[in-house]
Amino acid sequence: MAYRALYRTYRPKTFDEVAGQEHITKTFKNALKAGKLSHAYLFSGPRGTGKTSIAKIIAKAVNCENAPVANPCNSCETCLAIEKNTINDVVEIDAASNNGVEEIREIRDKVKYLPGVGAYKVYIIDEVHMLSTGAFNALLKTLEEPPSHVIFILATTEPHKIPATIHSRCQRFDFRGIDMNDMEEKLQEIVTKESINIDAEALSLVAESAEGGMRDAISLLDQVVSYSDDAIDVDAIHAIRGSVSQQLMIDIAQAVHDEDVIKVLNIIDRLLSEGKDASNILNDLVGFYRDVLLYKNTEGIEDKRIFDNETFKALSDKLSNPIIFHYMDILSETKQQMRFASKGKLYLELAAIKMIDEHIKDTVRTTEKQHALEKEIETLKQQFEALQSTLKTTQKEKTDTPSETPSRSPVDDVFDSFEGKQTKDQEGSSIHKESQSSHVTDELSEDKTETKTQEVSQPSDKPSGPPDVSGDTSVKPKTPEEQQAGHYEHLYNQFSKKKYRTFDIRFVEDVLNTADRQVKIEMVKKWYDIERFVNEENMDYAKMITDGELVATNGVMVIVTYDSPAVCNRLMKPQIRRQILDVLESFYDRHMMFLALPQSVWDRISKEFIKKFKQKTSPSQKIELSPIEHPRLVEIPDTEESFEDVTNESVKEAKDLFGDFVKVKKGE
Repeated sequence: MAYRALYRTYRPKTFDEVAGQEHITKTFKNALKAGKLSHAYLFSGPRGTGKTSIAKIIAKAVNCENAPVANPCNSCETCLAIEKNTINDVVEIDAASNNGVEEIREIRDKVKYLPGVGAYKVYIIDEVHMLSTGAFNALLKTLEEPPSHVIFILATTEPHKIPATIHSRCQRFDFRGIDMNDMEEKLQEIVTKESINIDAEALSLVAESAEGGMRDAISLLDQVVSYSDDAIDVDAIHAIRGSVSQQLMIDIAQAVHDEDVIKVLNIIDRLLSEGKDASNILNDLVGFYRDVLLYKNTEGIEDKRIFDNETFKALSDKLSNPIIFHYMDILSETKQQMRFASKGKLYLELAAIKMIDEHIKDTVRTTEKQHALEKEIETLKQQFEALQSTLKTTQKEKTDTPSETPSRSPVDDVFDSFEGKQTKDQEGSSIHKESQSSHVTDELSEDKTETKTQEVSQPSDKPSGPPDVSGDTSVKPKTPEEQQAGHYEHLYNQFSKKKYRTFDIRFVEDVLNTADRQVKIEMVKKWYDIERFVNEENMDYAKMITDGELVATNGVMVIVTYDSPAVCNRLMKPQIRRQILDVLESFYDRHMMFLALPQSVWDRISKEFIKKFKQKTSPSQKIELSPIEHPRLVEIPDTEESFEDVTNESVKEAKDLFGDFVKVKKGE
């Protein structure tokens, strides 16, 4: 018997044998059992993902002698005849070579005849997007109202080329690229049945090389089996594909990092002399640096064997993100140029030299040094502030009599926030340390407050003035806590009546012109305790709050900064902002107002406020700032809250992931 290719031998015969398309196979199994089949289907997706295979399985299932069944039996005469393509009731048409009007008219004329053997006539039209406009028009009426014994299954890799009139007459199923795990599982099954000697790393490389196509993976495996005499390893896969091994990629990247031009050119020359294609080498280099970025900036998002290579790890630690992006820009530009060139080797060598060139890398290195200096300056500022704080604490402990805190202008808070802020991690750690002694400090504060209150409320031994004519007794003075609470209530009544827009500079002006540094310090000390305070229901909102940095407040109005503008847009939505305010008000026990700003916007506002503060002509002058402008900040209407609950769940999920980049068209 003639040799049969592996991808034909192991073509799925039942829905259970199809890899990676559970969302489609489950639908058809249920429909077949219930007898609820449509008259026309459109299968779209990448090549080699099972479109034609599932079409034939459907054809066998509807004509199986045991129907209705979820899977064809593959043992009755009808199933065997369909499998061998010896039955006229199942017609497979290649639209690439039969794309004219006459071929479609012939189908239209024959559909009215009853099937000869089975219960249904099934027409499978592959690469249907290749049909001409006239052929599509000839198919329309038949596709919309075919006889009850006819099922059309259209398959395509380019669904965007199919007219909307055809789309509307079919149930569409989108096939996905096969997941790596599913593909490796299927390949392992074939390897076991065929007794193929291949190591696990080589099998993973076969699956990775197929880029989601099961047929491509099986075909490559078949090709490698013919190429190798003994056990199959990764070198055999690279030889067949024309790709470069991981170790050689590491050698090239190491030589580029070491600025060894001669070594890089020698490796490239050797690879080209072995028959490797220059464009393949370039693509492999781009993929390698992409792996370096993933390894450096993600945790567990992918599980690749190269991540376990110690040389790869050491090299990745030496490369910074800016220099990797610099390399990838050069490689991407070279890839575009190579498309129109006859000598790929020339462009590949020029790209390698350009990656090593000192003058081109100077800009990148300058940026890296600048970032390093900024971090060092930030660390020194934090150490200086820590020393200042320690000194103030020591002086306060030595003082027997209470002293008034020196008054500070609102701009001092901005200086502290903008020029000497702590990083979140260090600030969090210091807060946790302070929280260990918070109970003792609170008790001492309460004792001192009670003592002061008692001293103030005790009647004096000295004779008092004339008695009040009205007969009222002496009024008990307010405690500092009561005075502070009254101050907060006054601020809230003053500013809550204003109609602020979503990202209103007036809100920022009101905060900065009335900012209180001491209040901010007290609030920051408790900032990370919010998560311990809330219940499980509000934990997500508490984390939203503590993910940001409190940069300015007057005790009632707070400004919190975040890295992403999309996050700010989301937090300022009426429903979410209300939940955040509920958490803040419950925790700090007062009415509050909240504004989330991107860090870049806050940096600009801080600089402008400092500059204008220095130019003030009178202490009472209110500082006005430029409007907040950012291309990614969105003005959110107050009515949005009422429509939040009717938003489609998939749209909510997309907005949670991508923020306000998601736009929903009307009618969809």
